[in-house]
Amino acid sequence: MLLACMLCVSMPPMDAQTCAPAEIAEKALDRGNVTEAERALEPFAVSEPPCNRVVLQLARLRAAQKQPQAADSYFTAYLAHEPQDAKGYQYFARFLFLIGDYPRADAMSSRAISLDPSSAGALTLQGRLLVMKGEPGKGQLLLEKACKIDPINAEAHFQLGALMDRQKRYAEAVEQFKQVIALEPANPQAYDYLALDLEPMGLIEKAEAAYQKGLQVNQTPPLDSFLDYNYGRLLMKRNRLSESKMHLDRAVELAPNVRAVRYERGKLNFRLGNYQDARNDAERALSLQDPGKVIIDLQIYNLLQLIYARLGEKDLARQYAELSRTTPIQLRQDSPR
Repeated sequence: MLLACMLCVSMPPMDAQTCAPAEIAEKALDRGNVTEAERALEPFAVSEPPCNRVVLQLARLRAAQKQPQAADSYFTAYLAHEPQDAKGYQYFARFLFLIGDYPRADAMSSRAISLDPSSAGALTLQGRLLVMKGEPGKGQLLLEKACKIDPINAEAHFQLGALMDRQKRYAEAVEQFKQVIALEPANPQAYDYLALDLEPMGLIEKAEAAYQKGLQVNQTPPLDSFLDYNYGRLLMKRNRLSESKMHLDRAVELAPNVRAVRYERGKLNFRLGNYQDARNDAERALSLQDPGKVIIDLQIYNLLQLIYARLGEKDLARQYAELSRTTPIQLRQDSPR
C-alpha cells in the first residue's frame, strides 16, 4: 500500500477511462456496498492511483473498512492535490467525527462549508458538533438549513429528529423520523427513535408497530443494539413479560456491557421470580460504568435490596437498604444512546 509516499505522488491528468474505477467505487460507497468498491479499487491498493478521484475513493473505502491510519493518509494526500474540493473536506470531516477526532472534524467541516455553503453533509456535521459543544440552538439552525437545501438527505433529518428527541419535542421528532424512514426504509435506528417518541405521546400501538418494523430490518450489520432493549422495556410496562424476556435477552447479547440493559433484564427476572438470574444481572449492572447516568447506583441498590430479601440473604438486603437510604440522588438520563 502506497501510504508512505502518498503525499508526494504527482497525479496524472484525469480522463474518463483512467478514472472509471473511481466512479464505480463512489457509487458503490454511496450505497454502502464496500465489497463492490473494494473490487473496483483493488488494483490501486499496491500501485500508483491513476487520478485524484481514485485517491478520494480509496480514502472512503479505508474509512468504511475501519482502517483509520490508511484513510487519514489517503484523505490528506487527496486534499494536498485538491485543496478547493469541498466534498473532500466533507468526507474527511465525517470520517474524523466517526473516530472521535472532533477538533479536526470541526476544522474540516468548517472548511467544506467555506468552500460550498450549500453542502448539506457539512452543515449536518457542523450542526451535530455545535450540539455537542452545548449550542443546540445554533446546531438546530444548521440542521434545518441542511434539510431545506437537500430535502432527501436522510442523515440531516435523522440528526434533527435526534436533537428534538433529546429536547422532548416528541411530535416534531416523529415527523423527522417519518421522513427518514420514507428515504431509508431499512434504517432500524429510525424506527427505534420513532417508537421512542410515539410512546410519551400515548400512541402505544403505533410505537409497538414501529418497533416491530424496526426488528424486521435489524437483521444485518450495522445493527441497532438498543432496539430490542427499548421494545423489551415497553413490553415489560405492558406486563407482557415472556415477550419482554425474549427481547431483553437479545439486548444483552447485543450490548452485554451496557448498565441499562443489564439492569432492565434484572428487573424483569425479578418480576418473573428468577431471583438468582436477577441477582446476576443486577450485580453485573453495578459493576459497569455508566458515564451518562442512565441508570444511577441508587436504582441498582434498590433492586438488589429486593432481590436479596427474596433470596433470604438478610445481611446483604440490609446492606443495600442502608445504601439506598444514604446514597444521594443523581440526575439521570432517559436513554443509553
